[in-house]
Amino acid sequence: MKNPMHPDPKLRALLLPLLAAATLQAALTPTEWSHRQALPVVAPGLVRVALPAATFDSAGPDLADLRIVDSTGREVAYLLDRPPVPVARTARPASFAMALAPDATILTLATGTKEALSTLVLETPGQNFLCSARVELSDDGQTWMPLDQGLPLFRQWGAEKLDLSLGEHRAAFVRVIVTERRGPFVPFTGARLQLSAGQPPAAVPVGTRLASRDEFAGETVLGLALDGRHVPLASLDFVTDEPLFMRRVTVTVREFQGGVSTERTVGTGTIYRVSLAGAPARGQSELRLDFTPLTRELLVHIHNGDSPPLALGAVQAKRRATDVLFLAPTAGSYHLLTGNPQAGYPRYDLAAFSGEMRDAHAAPVTPGELEAMPGYRPRETLAESPLPEVPLTGAPLDTKDWTRRRAIRLAHAGVQELELDPAVLAEARTDFADLRVLRGDNQIPYVLEHPALSRAAALMLRPAPDPKRPRVSVWQLPLPSSQLPLQRLVLTSDTPLFERRLRIFEKVTGSDGRLYDNTLAAGEWSRTPEAGTPDARTFELTARPRTGTLFIETDNGDNPAITLTGAKIVFPVVRVIFKTAETDGFTLAYGQPAAAAPRYDLGLVAAKLLTAPRHPATLSATVAAAPDRNPFAGLNGGYLFWGALAVVIVVLLVTVAKLLPKPPTGRK
Repeated sequence: MKNPMHPDPKLRALLLPLLAAATLQAALTPTEWSHRQALPVVAPGLVRVALPAATFDSAGPDLADLRIVDSTGREVAYLLDRPPVPVARTARPASFAMALAPDATILTLATGTKEALSTLVLETPGQNFLCSARVELSDDGQTWMPLDQGLPLFRQWGAEKLDLSLGEHRAAFVRVIVTERRGPFVPFTGARLQLSAGQPPAAVPVGTRLASRDEFAGETVLGLALDGRHVPLASLDFVTDEPLFMRRVTVTVREFQGGVSTERTVGTGTIYRVSLAGAPARGQSELRLDFTPLTRELLVHIHNGDSPPLALGAVQAKRRATDVLFLAPTAGSYHLLTGNPQAGYPRYDLAAFSGEMRDAHAAPVTPGELEAMPGYRPRETLAESPLPEVPLTGAPLDTKDWTRRRAIRLAHAGVQELELDPAVLAEARTDFADLRVLRGDNQIPYVLEHPALSRAAALMLRPAPDPKRPRVSVWQLPLPSSQLPLQRLVLTSDTPLFERRLRIFEKVTGSDGRLYDNTLAAGEWSRTPEAGTPDARTFELTARPRTGTLFIETDNGDNPAITLTGAKIVFPVVRVIFKTAETDGFTLAYGQPAAAAPRYDLGLVAAKLLTAPRHPATLSATVAAAPDRNPFAGLNGGYLFWGALAVVIVVLLVTVAKLLPKPPTGRK
């Protein structure tokens, strides 16, 4: 093995200027950094340090505060080695043609390039299909070399796979033979070629833990806890024994904007395992990412459609490998420092030598365990005020004008997650500005969370035939409450063959006192006996129902009446997140149309609250009696206020008149 201090002649001239650039005269103050890791260097020379997850977790998200010091506390220059992620270039083929054969669709394209081909991505407006593809290559368009077969192409329930690997081959022509396996004919309208961009940088495992799993309407949501923050994620791998599946996956992180918790999408893709045309099963269980999370939490949404939830054994994460290179003038004890939010990017003179340093031999050094810095004291002149703890109580509130109060049941103290049930969703204001969490008369600050999730509830349909229209089938669907913010209605039928137009409506009383139909959804629904034909139809509602009953009707014409076997309503998930030190005496107040949205200082630490482990809280089924209501509650001026005031004055005058003594009657 070569001694790093005696390299080959090409690098011998490099080391003297490199040593001068790496040795700094100024000494920093290590106690301004909150953590350190030991770097034992056994011999002088070039050193390579592979950063572990603990280093990312302690450092800032961009690693700007990372420093290396020697045993005397003197700063040592370093080079951060973060290989860039290659980006594939996309090109359109020189020509694209589609031909129809008796049992297949043949796509032929001229690549128009001599570069290595990575992937072919097909374009189609088709929906709900599953096909098998065979790929062939040619240099002259006459003689074809088989490349692969039994490759799945599909688009179902948001999941899609339209890409075909070309294995980094070079070819003048590509031919794809598509066999229709399920669904209607699929027209392909074009294609894109992805040219080879080289191998992606190495990835290493990141410790993960499945912190939660919740099932919603057509969707599974996983809470994934990472071993550390700020790790540059490269992929998630879904471990499952399911033999056949296709799922769209979306990865999100929680954010706090405008006083409301939301989710931001940071990655999306498709995982699948499919077997077609007698070929071995093909699959893709890895979802690629290029994202650095600010917290240890990821939310993974698995979109199931009408399929049952996917059985998962684990979700494994990988991150991009990141190294630090530095030249150790002597052997000895060095330290890697992290955790100084006031520190900016260091400016070293090593950038000019980056290529030579990456290619030169470097002795690997494994950092020691992350430890707190002895005598840690942030720089007082620049130190930011530490974030306050999450406040537990807010200002007192007089709730006599709130018409609804429900007890909140807590099992443990700490951060609570209270999901609003249909009654609250229906009776609270549409913007939830009237929600208040109380303990006694004091408000408990909270964050309102609107995840992109929905709940489904099965309801009982009741036939409601109209004797005046015998050809029309009508069903009645009682809802849990009026004003419920429904998003969708899912109907199921066991009638094997039909084609109908259904209308969903409610009966609303107009200003003239008469009933009229308020249509909320309508659409065609057809079903055939073929295998795989869904027995359910989803209708998107255009508005929130104003009443507590929906009606579904369809004209059967001269056909037998269809049967509806089930109905599910779908409504949004809304959560209230708050922190407690006790477990009793908490209530939720709502039902005040004139209430203004609360303003808490919780926004300062909302991210900390939202990403902390949560305990599920629930609401009691009973509504507490409302306190004596102010008769003028909700009257903020205008005609209503002055009208009410006039009525009260008239009542008072009449009462006073009755109490006054009557004048004596004169005698005749």
